[in-house]
Amino acid sequence: MRGVLGETARLLAANLHLFTLVALTVWLPGHLTLNYLEFFGPPDDQTHQPLRIGFVLQAFFDPLVVAAVISALARVKSALPATYGEVLLEGLRAWPRLIAVRLIIYTVVAVPLGVGLALSTPGRPSVAGGLLASVLGALAIVFLVRIAVIDSVVVLEGATLRTAWARAIALTRGRRGQIFGVMLTLVGLLVSAVLGLGLAFKHEPQLNHFVVRVLVDCALTVLQLPFSIAGFLFYWRARG
Repeated sequence: MRGVLGETARLLAANLHLFTLVALTVWLPGHLTLNYLEFFGPPDDQTHQPLRIGFVLQAFFDPLVVAAVISALARVKSALPATYGEVLLEGLRAWPRLIAVRLIIYTVVAVPLGVGLALSTPGRPSVAGGLLASVLGALAIVFLVRIAVIDSVVVLEGATLRTAWARAIALTRGRRGQIFGVMLTLVGLLVSAVLGLGLAFKHEPQLNHFVVRVLVDCALTVLQLPFSIAGFLFYWRARG
């Protein structure tokens, strides 16, 4: 686990310029749009419109970022040149397949989480409901750990919606405890960063400015890349 975290940090630092260019190709226009609507949009649209745009960006355009980053990592690990144009083109080839796979993942995870939220609604206490919500949440986590390398399988092996699942599950066998530990650590680090920024905005209201918010959102986008890097490393090691 420590080895994967260490290599994740080294790969991110060594290729930060390339990964940042790839991520912001999609997310800089997205963050500009979302923050513009929040700061300057009509009051009626300041909640619903950003949510809709954010969902579209996450579901349909973020897979391009993930695919390009994974392509870059494979080139780096194979000692091949990794340029912005090359990795973006390779990401574009895998993009439609990754969208399809990720939409299934979102659906499988969102359904139990939605049921859990409905069962834990304030004013409707239920021990059985809370227990069921916990079980559904745990099953969602188990599912995500079992398919943690699926992005790399789709991008690097050309797997389709039909074939990617079995391959991903086979590659994570025997490594799922490590995968869970690494992903939990990365979640903790990301949440700590978000909470720290939230406190900074709370105590320094002047920071809540359009330009600052766009820059912070872009930085947080880059800080989410370690999840894709770690998933790739587990895939690369499992493949041998």
